[in-house]
Amino acid sequence: MLRDSIVSAQPRRAVKPPAETAERQADRLRWAMLVRQDELDAATHALLDPDSLGTVVTGPPGVGKSFLASAVLSALGSDAYPLRLRTSTTGHSSDYACIGALLARLPKGTSSSPTGLLLAVERMLREDAMGRPVVLVLEFTGALDEASVGVLLHLLLSGTARLLAVAQRATDLPADFLRLLRRGRLAEIPLRGIGVPETRRLVTALVDGRVASSAVGELHHACGGNPAAVQGIVRRERATGNLHKRGGVWTLDGAVQPEQGSGTDEIIRARWAREPQDVREVIEHLAVARRVPIAGLAGLFGSEVLVDMEDRALIAVDTSEHRCAYLREPRMAELVRERLGPDRHRELASLTSLGGAPEESGLDREDLVSYVEWSLDVGSTVGPELVVHAARAAIALFEPQRALDILESAGRLAPEVTVEAAFHRASALTLLERREEALVALDALPEQALAALPPVPLARHAAAKSELLTWLPERGEAQAPLHKAWDALAVMAEADPSELRDAEEILDLAEFRMRAFRGDYTAVLDALEAASRRTGCSEDFRRESSLLLAQGWAACGREADAAALMASFGLNSPQHLDDDAYVAAAFAVWISNGDWKRCVDLFERYIDRGGRRLSLRGGLAELFLALALVMAGRGSSALGPLLNAIAQLEEFPARNALRTAYAATAFAYAQIGDSGEAERFLERSAALSMTAPWLFEFLTDFCQGMARRWLGDPSACELLLAKAADEESAGRVTAAGIEVFGASVPGTEREFLWIERLAHRRQGPLAHLMAAVAVGSRRKDAEALLDAAEVAYGMELDALEARCAALALDFARDRSDSAAAGRAQTRLDRLTRVLPMLPLLPQVPAPVLTERERQIAVMAASGASNRDIADAIGVSVRTVEGHLYQVFMKLGVSSRSGLDGLV
Repeated sequence: MLRDSIVSAQPRRAVKPPAETAERQADRLRWAMLVRQDELDAATHALLDPDSLGTVVTGPPGVGKSFLASAVLSALGSDAYPLRLRTSTTGHSSDYACIGALLARLPKGTSSSPTGLLLAVERMLREDAMGRPVVLVLEFTGALDEASVGVLLHLLLSGTARLLAVAQRATDLPADFLRLLRRGRLAEIPLRGIGVPETRRLVTALVDGRVASSAVGELHHACGGNPAAVQGIVRRERATGNLHKRGGVWTLDGAVQPEQGSGTDEIIRARWAREPQDVREVIEHLAVARRVPIAGLAGLFGSEVLVDMEDRALIAVDTSEHRCAYLREPRMAELVRERLGPDRHRELASLTSLGGAPEESGLDREDLVSYVEWSLDVGSTVGPELVVHAARAAIALFEPQRALDILESAGRLAPEVTVEAAFHRASALTLLERREEALVALDALPEQALAALPPVPLARHAAAKSELLTWLPERGEAQAPLHKAWDALAVMAEADPSELRDAEEILDLAEFRMRAFRGDYTAVLDALEAASRRTGCSEDFRRESSLLLAQGWAACGREADAAALMASFGLNSPQHLDDDAYVAAAFAVWISNGDWKRCVDLFERYIDRGGRRLSLRGGLAELFLALALVMAGRGSSALGPLLNAIAQLEEFPARNALRTAYAATAFAYAQIGDSGEAERFLERSAALSMTAPWLFEFLTDFCQGMARRWLGDPSACELLLAKAADEESAGRVTAAGIEVFGASVPGTEREFLWIERLAHRRQGPLAHLMAAVAVGSRRKDAEALLDAAEVAYGMELDALEARCAALALDFARDRSDSAAAGRAQTRLDRLTRVLPMLPLLPQVPAPVLTERERQIAVMAASGASNRDIADAIGVSVRTVEGHLYQVFMKLGVSSRSGLDGLV
């Protein structure tokens, strides 16, 4: 009998791991649960809820399902009796295979009937648990026989045990368990990979310090969304020195490889090994090809095996027009490729050759790049067009080094793709800030090859070279390649009109970008506006022209029009976080309107979105975020992201922004009153000389000047005013207005009139606020300045609000306007508790309310009588009256009603 064979088996003894291994596992578990607390609480609650039969943790491979189950058991502690079970991983299982070890412990003479086995197992578990709740821990890694299902179901429904199950999908459960789940008797805890914010929280806790966004993005990519892997990766990268501290910020020197050899990998290998030969061949084929049209795959292997694999969730079919099949578990594809020998590699590569048309294969960018890399590694022949497509895809993935490696591995390419390959090599080098090498790559193309180019490649070559020369002015005039290309297009009378139009758009955009880089907006604003409204052009051309136009308007006094343009083109959707041109334009537009909070939100979302781009753009993203804060007067909040940005930009000087980062950090330190650090970063900023876009140059000059003004440097105002004159002469009245306003503390009539004159040529809330402050300051109008302070309060510009309040206080005292002085003083009292250092102090400091006076004033303003106040705080009525007299005198009011809004 089946039972006789089962009971003759010896129960397996648990192998106790070494103490060091157990301690390490516990440590990993503790760290991983930092970002799984909500799921841990939900699972634990489901196991303790008397109306629940347990919980099922679901999710794709590598998200930490087993770790969560272990954490649940740790949370239950010794109050529960856990029993670990496992489904078969060796194909179809025999009856009672899952609980064989339990049946082996039953005493001889136990009834062999199903009912007798149920009752015997139930009785034995109750005795083992000694009154504690039994928790059946079951990982669904394979088939579960019906006999075991019956026993487990009885244990649950009889109240003997609760279930803690782990499965990839709820549909992996036996039908009876799935029914319980859908009826709410079992709770499902779905897990997904952790995001960048969770990875940041984990890594920050592990290293106990600030971590650069570029490092967080790289570590997030390496962990694959599994919190349990983060600690091991961080420990390994610290040990190798790749993860190290720079300027108080943890950053990376190079790429990070994922952790290898996890328990999940062993499960996946076991699943692959137990499959029949035809299924393994399909898996190998898809592991190599990544995605294959289902019709072609059925022609090779037959539809029956594919239907079976889809039913068992081994493969899936996408919704593209090609209807491509792919392996559901990407990790399985990686592991299978690792196990294939060189001969099998080449055999499969020949079967899955894509030729030169990857768009017909259904491969996404990552799959295409991986396929070409793998094919080149195993010595398979890869078509030159496919090599070029893969290089372009790697650049789009923000992995320029992979693009360079592919082009290098491919060796000498066919003449028809030489120019395209040079474009991609130059693009990859530019992303890596190696512009000199990029220019060499373009210059290496022979003249005869360039002369034979069709219109579009000709224009692309000219545009790429012009952009590089914009950054490298010592190597030549940036307009020269564009003029040469225009001349060449002029003699291509027989070319296709649509190709000529596309080439002209490329050259126009190159001209616009070059002008925008230099801040020479006035020369192209009309052309940009016409381009943004042009019909019959490509959507990309119109969109990029609109972005450049918005930046030009923002710099040249049309801030409100710029904001409306951004909104009218629908550029605020989350998908544009992947568009660097968009985020740069959004920053320029919103900061010119004083909408700093929107900038902060944009770049926080950009950083949290993650991706490989953070390894190249993380420093810039943190710099833009910090610039929005420091321009709003929030230096203390800006210092964290600023120091992070500096650590990254010193490692990887993205867009020559390091000088701007130093200047902004100096300004932030000046705002919090740390003159020593402010001077140090001013020196570092002044010591650098590099070509950078106009926006960075403006921000650098402004932050340097403002830092010096906050430090009391008497020459700072004149330097700011000189820069403002240059900006105004170039037509950039927004920039000029910001610099004059920054210089006008406490200000002269000349400066106030200058601000007012510039404001008449500007738009937007920030321009109107600056004009109001200038008018109120020139007229010494306390009420006007208090109104301006209220506007600044609404925009959360604390430093500007403090400036208005300090001036209003002085002007009100000069005119013996006690009411206005009281309101100004109250506003300053609040701001003193918010700002580390006021940008402007009143010339005649006003008395400040004591804590007792403030307490009584608040109660009186809320309607309490003197008797009520006296009883509440335990003093006499005469004491309350004396305090209120002092409050009225200090705040310049004559009755309780005047306190409303002041305290």
